[in-house]
Amino acid sequence: MRSRLVLCAAMVAACASSPWDRARLGDELRARTGASLRTDGRDTTFSLPPNASLDALTPAQAVAVALWNNPAFQSELAQLGFARADLADAGMLPNPTLSLLLPIGPRPVEAWLAWPFEVLWQRPHRVVAAQLDVERAARALTQTGLDLARDVRLAHADATLALARRALRDEQVRLARALCDAAELRVRAGDLGAREAAPARVDLGLAVDALARADLDVLATHTRLATLLGLPHASAPFTLTAGPEVAAPDALEGLVRRALAQRPDVRAAELAVSAAAERQGWERARIVGLVARLDGFGPTPGVDGSTFTARVGAQLTVPLFNQNQAGRERAEAELERAAWRLVQTRQQVEADVTLARAQLVTARDALDPWRRDVVPAADEAVAGARAAFERGDAALVAVLDADRRRVDVRLRDAELVADLHRAAASLDRALGGSP
Repeated sequence: MRSRLVLCAAMVAACASSPWDRARLGDELRARTGASLRTDGRDTTFSLPPNASLDALTPAQAVAVALWNNPAFQSELAQLGFARADLADAGMLPNPTLSLLLPIGPRPVEAWLAWPFEVLWQRPHRVVAAQLDVERAARALTQTGLDLARDVRLAHADATLALARRALRDEQVRLARALCDAAELRVRAGDLGAREAAPARVDLGLAVDALARADLDVLATHTRLATLLGLPHASAPFTLTAGPEVAAPDALEGLVRRALAQRPDVRAAELAVSAAAERQGWERARIVGLVARLDGFGPTPGVDGSTFTARVGAQLTVPLFNQNQAGRERAEAELERAAWRLVQTRQQVEADVTLARAQLVTARDALDPWRRDVVPAADEAVAGARAAFERGDAALVAVLDADRRRVDVRLRDAELVADLHRAAASLDRALGGSP
């Protein structure tokens, strides 16, 4: 009999389950980012996911390393375990209460077994609410993973830009030093006064200062990216590789519909509304309490023929004064708050998509004509200045000035490319990941 009761309780508790676990969450992130989670969340040592390398770190590989190792994100994943524990608790049946009074004097042995019968109509609401909370936690963690992926891609773009800027600043120093040397030669030759040569020295000082700030920028961006990747040492070496070309975005209306349909935080907000509605039903079910009792009386001492007797009864809580008004009002307030948060989330999604798409369109509109018109013009200006210098029609200063303008053009080109990749990362996050 006891084994049957245990088996029945286990079957009832098994009904309170959810398919959302760490593996399911990893599959969800893989579908949206192409990267997954490590299988063992208790392993805190740094490791690389499959097919990832720090020697040629693309944005996609950086996202994979971060989702695998970022300590802040890994600690957030524990929320799923808490939600699953709450679900297991909601599905458990309460243990019966056994009371025993030993015989003293003429009183017989008394015992009774009590079990809260109201759990039978309260438990379904608790279990459904807990199941919805598990999925809501998983959806929220998926959104947290998408936020981390966005931050990593932004940090990758910043670090790549910092390297390009540092290389171009170094070239600016070389050109400024060549201009300064040429000016000094003209001063010594008497072709130029010392006052006229002062701007060249100023340009050299500005170029050296810009190079020092570029070195610091490289260190700062690489340290931030290393922290997001979860590297054990912020100074750990890694090599960056540019990501793929960014495609033009679709129409805004279609992107908004897609985002509202697949954003995890929208689904999490919808689940919060459903869970609040189930908790509201649970609070209503708690108005009436019913405890089933089985009372037993043993033989009375000193009475011949006295035998053990049993009675079955119930204890009903009459909702005369307390009808769980506080619990019901709290549940109604929670439902109202969840409904408004759903509206807020949907509005925020539309704003995110609108802004990210506008940034991407602006970056593309700026980069395309820059590479079509400005970059070739700067290259042609350098080529023309060098040809004129070789013919003896122009001084070396003209060549160096043309080179310096081309460096400025290339620097702006690198900034526009970084803007494009930042906007693409923001748009992917706003849409809820890649399709």
